[in-house]
Amino acid sequence: MSLASPSLLVRLTGIATILLSLSQPAMSQTDCDRSCMKETLDDYLAALVSHAPTDAPLASIYRHTENDNVQPAGEGLWKTATALGAMQRQYFDEITHNAAYYGIIEESGVRAVVAGRIHIENREITEAEWFVGRESDPGVDSTPGGTLWDADYLTTGNPPLDRIVPTAERSTREELTYITNSYWDYIVDRNPAIVAAHPGCYREENGQKTVGNPLPPERINDGGLDGLSDCRSGSSTFNVQNITARRWHVVDVEQQVVVASALFVREPGHSKRRNHFCDVFYMDGGKLRGLYTAMYYVPPTRPVPNWPPYAGNFPLAESFGPTK
Repeated sequence: MSLASPSLLVRLTGIATILLSLSQPAMSQTDCDRSCMKETLDDYLAALVSHAPTDAPLASIYRHTENDNVQPAGEGLWKTATALGAMQRQYFDEITHNAAYYGIIEESGVRAVVAGRIHIENREITEAEWFVGRESDPGVDSTPGGTLWDADYLTTGNPPLDRIVPTAERSTREELTYITNSYWDYIVDRNPAIVAAHPGCYREENGQKTVGNPLPPERINDGGLDGLSDCRSGSSTFNVQNITARRWHVVDVEQQVVVASALFVREPGHSKRRNHFCDVFYMDGGKLRGLYTAMYYVPPTRPVPNWPPYAGNFPLAESFGPTK
């Protein structure tokens, strides 16, 4: 058997080198690490408050929802958002290719508590999903301005930590996801023993503190610490039949934070509105330390969450009582 000639080997080596050099730029274009995701999110937010969608790296298939309503590029927050607020946090997940923002957005000086996620592919944004809580929003009983809301407390009372947790103190992705799911399971089953949480864990809904209240004698075992409610308290009064459409957007292992959304479906016969929310969970030492929420109470006929794999699902069934 004869060996290939030196000139043939040189030509083959040259072809391989060319092919490798051609493939390297394509690989770098599609790879977006944590710093790249932060840059993309920063550019997106700057474009949003400047009303300039063409300044953002939006893909041709960009899809944008606000409280489950689809908005064309240039509409919704693209028109109303004028500045980022005093409280801003960002979270990143290189596995799901999602980046998230939680904090305040100003609309001509009027503040909204928001959670937003973007999905990045090939360094372009293909999806944006916003949960926007405004002080004037309808409450659980449809009363205008009756929603939970307190941007001042979110900003100065107990703002989310901005941190990097030492590697040795971190839970895994799987453990973080388990902890958040245990919180929703406890609400459905009305059993505080289910949730992996620290006693005294906090909860803020659209910035409003919803824990730290005295527990009546009949609820003294309903979670709580030293007779005061905590994030494990209150499931008996939520009127929740199930927590559906559970979606995990960002598992930020470095910060030990999970950003996830879900939907409260009410018990049959109750006229309370459903609640579609995005929770920002903070974990320490393998347990839930507390959570922050951006949320709104869903009008009776609106299908939510309006994103795969639940696109168009979960309108309120007629059997679930009055639809006022």
